[in-house]
Amino acid sequence: METQQTLPETQPKKNPITLAIQRALESKKHRKQPYSEYRSFIQHHYDGLAGKLTAVSGILTGHTWLAGRVLRPTAFDVRGCKRILDAGCGNGRHCKYLVREADADAVIAAFDLSQRMLNRSRRRVKGDRVRYAAADLTRLPYADGFFDAIVCGWVLEHLPDPTPGLTELTRVLQPGGKMLLMTTEDTLAGAMSSSMWHCRTYNRQELRQACEACGLVWHRQLYFTNLHRMFKLGGIIVEVHKP
Repeated sequence: METQQTLPETQPKKNPITLAIQRALESKKHRKQPYSEYRSFIQHHYDGLAGKLTAVSGILTGHTWLAGRVLRPTAFDVRGCKRILDAGCGNGRHCKYLVREADADAVIAAFDLSQRMLNRSRRRVKGDRVRYAAADLTRLPYADGFFDAIVCGWVLEHLPDPTPGLTELTRVLQPGGKMLLMTTEDTLAGAMSSSMWHCRTYNRQELRQACEACGLVWHRQLYFTNLHRMFKLGGIIVEVHKP
């Protein structure tokens, strides 16, 4: 796992042709519908074929294996954390590693908007370590400051405006707690991902500003490998803290 200091990155000017291709590829679904309709669409999208394909896409992109590189002691370390949340758990890709890395007495909770994705996670993660719930990222069924660690992977991009989701995640994170935030980036690879999953993309400065506005401080940026850093692959992966 490669890390980078929390200093802001300079956003390089993009080639006009590349930018045009990105804009053409990126899904416009979240802009064209009221949020309630878009939310319902995403729920059914992942209940259906798209949700089944997450297992295949995870293998093709390497994210199934690479998830283990971010959830380990040398990256996002959950040892010593006693209440951990997997926000938007999907098919259980991160739950699997949380169960492996967390203390034996740690409480692990996970939620997703899609009931079928929750079922896929239950089948993937054997045992009863994980407590599942169906929930919306903007209305979480947890008490203020309940968790000392949160993993939020590839779900924030399904909110046209990140503020309601980040506000809720900040609310349920205790002071001094930390969160691993992973989102689709505004790159060519991110645009292709957007077209498939009907999500938006973020640039790093925009996401950092949104986090800070909600009371979250960027601690460090992470990359799966040096190749991911060099070729701007793998999306935005950042560890944020709540002071």
